[in-house]
Amino acid sequence: GFNWESHSKQRGWYNSLINLVPDLANAGVTHVWLPPVSHSVAPEGYMPGRLYDLVSSKYGNEEQLKSLVKAFRDQDGTGNPDTGAYYEPAPDIDHLNPRVQKELSDWMNWLKTEIGFDGWRFDLVRGYSPSITKIYMENTSPDFAVGELWNPLSSGQDGKLDYNQDGHRNELMQWVQNAGGRVTAFDFTTKGILQAAVQGELWRLKDPNGKPPGMIGILPQNAVTFIDNHDTGSTPKIWPFPAEKVSLGYAYILTHPGIPSVFYDHFFDWGMKDEITKLSMIRSRNGISPTSKVQIMASDSDLYVAMIDDKIIVKIGPKMDLGNLIPPNFQVATSGVDYAVWEETM
Repeated sequence: GFNWESHSKQRGWYNSLINLVPDLANAGVTHVWLPPVSHSVAPEGYMPGRLYDLVSSKYGNEEQLKSLVKAFRDQDGTGNPDTGAYYEPAPDIDHLNPRVQKELSDWMNWLKTEIGFDGWRFDLVRGYSPSITKIYMENTSPDFAVGELWNPLSSGQDGKLDYNQDGHRNELMQWVQNAGGRVTAFDFTTKGILQAAVQGELWRLKDPNGKPPGMIGILPQNAVTFIDNHDTGSTPKIWPFPAEKVSLGYAYILTHPGIPSVFYDHFFDWGMKDEITKLSMIRSRNGISPTSKVQIMASDSDLYVAMIDDKIIVKIGPKMDLGNLIPPNFQVATSGVDYAVWEETM
């Protein structure tokens, strides 16, 4: 629910976002990731100082934040604030200190009871032991939580992405397990493979066992899939998805297992609201879940076809001749440039 420049929004980001709550609800969004809410040295919020001071945030004041969270709750949605320390610009925090653990846990629980938040995003989790994440999960019992474990994928000497990324996705799975098993993780493996695959290498989307090659292929119920966020895209553009292929990315993550997330910029600023909403509604009405079954029917350089839960089929890639891949009892539910989704007819 934000990007890197949201702090500079006239009249405040909270006041702006509250007007968009109906659009998010209509798209089937269940959780909204909000920026850091406390006083911060940096305007983006990632250098928190006075944790209980929600008035000095560049995104708006405490009352505006409460109104925004209430608006989400009235639509059966929940907000997830950002939590976690930055890296070089700030000193380390001794999370092994019982007093630190208690005071941070008290603050997080205050955000739940006083402001109405239901979950957390743990920033830069490679900066502290997963056992620390486990402590805060146990002390605060969030409805939902996700961690950012962002390490580079493996590549060959030529700089091209390796086909096998088992080491990368296993690292994500191991972090989740070491953090207690309840927290989820952003599926950076799927993002990296997917943004390479849509550039004429769709064969990457099937691992040697015939499953999706990212974290969704081994621990989908704990994998949060995404195309871009405020770091990878937006103004920083650290690792952006190919702009002309973003629709293909959403066609993939919104039809596949895992917990898909949608970037604010794509939904509102790129004019993709209707396209993403159609894909989200197909997912919802067919009951596609984080643990849905995937049958990969084709994975060539120019064509990827998969059936999910025997209910929907997604095709990605420029190839038009699908032969007999699509059964006669399936009809097109939506389509776009180089992708289509079919639903089973009754």
